[in-house]
Amino acid sequence: MSRPNENHPNGSGPHASRPNANRPKGQAARLPELRLKVRVHGRHPWFYRKMITKPEQPLPAGSACLVRDRDGSLVGTGFYNPRAELALRMFADDIVPDVRAHFLQALHGAVQLREEALALPRVTDAYRLIHAEGDGCPGLVLDKLGHAFVAQVASLGMLQQLEPLGEWLLRKYPGSKLVLLQDKDWAEREGMEKLPRPVAVTTTVREHGLTYAVQAGTGHKTGFFADQRDNRWLVRQLSRGRAVLDLCCNSGGFAMNAIAGGAAKVVAADLDEAMVEQTKTNAAQNKQTLTAVHGDAFELLREAQPGAHDLIVLDPPKWIHNKDELETGMGRYFDLNRLGLDKVARGGLVVTCSCSGSVSEDSFVRMLRDAAAAARRDARILYLRGAGADHPVALECPETRYLKVAVLQVR
Repeated sequence: MSRPNENHPNGSGPHASRPNANRPKGQAARLPELRLKVRVHGRHPWFYRKMITKPEQPLPAGSACLVRDRDGSLVGTGFYNPRAELALRMFADDIVPDVRAHFLQALHGAVQLREEALALPRVTDAYRLIHAEGDGCPGLVLDKLGHAFVAQVASLGMLQQLEPLGEWLLRKYPGSKLVLLQDKDWAEREGMEKLPRPVAVTTTVREHGLTYAVQAGTGHKTGFFADQRDNRWLVRQLSRGRAVLDLCCNSGGFAMNAIAGGAAKVVAADLDEAMVEQTKTNAAQNKQTLTAVHGDAFELLREAQPGAHDLIVLDPPKWIHNKDELETGMGRYFDLNRLGLDKVARGGLVVTCSCSGSVSEDSFVRMLRDAAAAARRDARILYLRGAGADHPVALECPETRYLKVAVLQVR
């Protein structure tokens, strides 16, 4: 988000201003100004309430503001919400004369990245269209799932910008359906009004030659795990001749790709009975044969015959939502991976995932090392991956890299 600026004390400030000779005169003055208590040296776009000088005149929650640091240096433009502990989210490192036009341009650029640069429509019609700060839209994720667009918003300021973005999508993709989801915890933190319960949109998505029936706007996340697309494809390449166990299978994505890759046998399991039925439905519509069972991943691994599977996929739900859950959640990851590494056949593979953003990649790898030691198995990392390129990671906001995926071989 930052650009070099010779006027900044460090020469390349975190949100330093950029000259703009064409900026309309007078428009920038409409934005209220906010002053920070801190000197801005880092690049992170988030500022907490204690870091902000209370404005002399109260500002409406979600206001777009011009931000300066303690020394008066321009930081940029952001959304201010005095109700929230995370009170300021920057979205530009300069003065934004027209906030609505700014986000329309951000959406247009996000579409160009996915459809032109990444050419995703060649292989799928399910991908992330906006990835929060990774696309300059704080607190907003927007997934395209077939003809449905599902948004989740965690920022009051961004929520107030959604209407023109939705209108733009409807013009570009005629006949599409829009779904807006609200996370209860973030709604409370941001002081958002409770939105009506969304009506799910029934759609079908395609990905690498397979199709999935999706209830967009229900279940986990937005209704389909678009972030695992490239990792499902990798499992397809690794599955030939293997006996595969896909735990926490959701709608069967890893299991179905294992079959497409020539797996000898595939068992998919989930604790959610609805997901087990969805996996069966998806396999049937792709003319595939697999065994889908209802069960707890821990219990199924404890009961599994050692060496019966030589590729095990561990893709549990988000177990750590905040730092208070870190110790307990890491314990669950440790136990699950210890069991998986203990039961996989010698020479086999364990594909293990964490979508908990509070867990760093380093912490995840340390946990895997400890789990392998506890299982008394010699394991090595073949791949260490994350989400696809439609989930771009903002260098200044590492929280946008939440998914960790490791492929381990047990020797």
